[in-house]
Amino acid sequence: MRTLHSFALVCVFGTAVAAVLAGCSSTDTTPSGGAGSPGAGGSGASTGGTSSGGSAPTAGDPAKGALVWANKDIACASCHAETAAGQYGPNITMSKTAGIGNWTFAQFKSAVRDGLDMDGKTMLCTSMTRFPKTMIDDQAMADLYAYIGTKPISDVHEQGIFCP
Repeated sequence: MRTLHSFALVCVFGTAVAAVLAGCSSTDTTPSGGAGSPGAGGSGASTGGTSSGGSAPTAGDPAKGALVWANKDIACASCHAETAAGQYGPNITMSKTAGIGNWTFAQFKSAVRDGLDMDGKTMLCTSMTRFPKTMIDDQAMADLYAYIGTKPISDVHEQGIFCP
């Protein structure tokens, strides 16, 4: 019964997030709420720092990545916990045995954008929200990856209660 309740909660939450995402067509690439106020005010969900079409992201900035992590429309900690060690979703610390420490940036980006595992073949947890480039541009993705790299490593294998 508890698992069914958790699954129902994920479905409702996922539907709500999908509805929010559908309404987000902003191409603004500044963090929601302005500088220094993660997720404060505004309704735009797009996050990042580059606006020039196909330019490659620069090295990630952990401070800017913290803004992406905390953005109310993205809310990474709501599933992965503030520590990134997992809660409802899996451990995404840079642990090489229990997290994403063996993942490249490209693999991380593919997981966040398309829900693919590090081999790029198997779908990750179906509860994992996919974040298109309109929500997290390439630079913001690099910043987020750099920020996760600052989290304390947890070697505890945590799959999360929403992901089998």
